[in-house]
Amino acid sequence: MPYGLIAIFASVLLVLYFVFLTEASWIIKAVVSGIFIFCTTSFFGWVVCNPLVTLFLRVGLCVFIVFYRTYQQAKISK
Repeated sequence: MPYGLIAIFASVLLVLYFVFLTEASWIIKAVVSGIFIFCTTSFFGWVVCNPLVTLFLRVGLCVFIVFYRTYQQAKISK
């Protein structure tokens, strides 16, 4: 199994969660969506970019969303 697919599926689910279910500002949502769209178009070959760079961008995006969710849960529990 290509392990790069794990990052693709995780990023799709986390970006959908972030854009539609969180209360982040629209600017942050636009930046996250833009990075995700860039990575997706690069994956399909519509934009020329190093696959390793897009993989790291995708993983960084997932880490950011997980940290944002953790921050929001900690803020709510106070």
